[in-house]
Amino acid sequence: MRAGGVVILWEVFKWEFLRKYFSADVKNKKMVEFMELKQGNLSVAEYSAKF
Repeated sequence: MRAGGVVILWEVFKWEFLRKYFSADVKNKKMVEFMELKQGNLSVAEYSAKF
């Protein structure tokens, strides 16, 4: 990707995007939301540990 004639690596773009648009609070809320998801009767954490 180029911005102003400069090559931008995906990792750099991703880091800057997440830093700008997703605060630590939002990330933490999304992590809690994800860990509370269910696959059948198992939480994501339990499902992950099982498989």
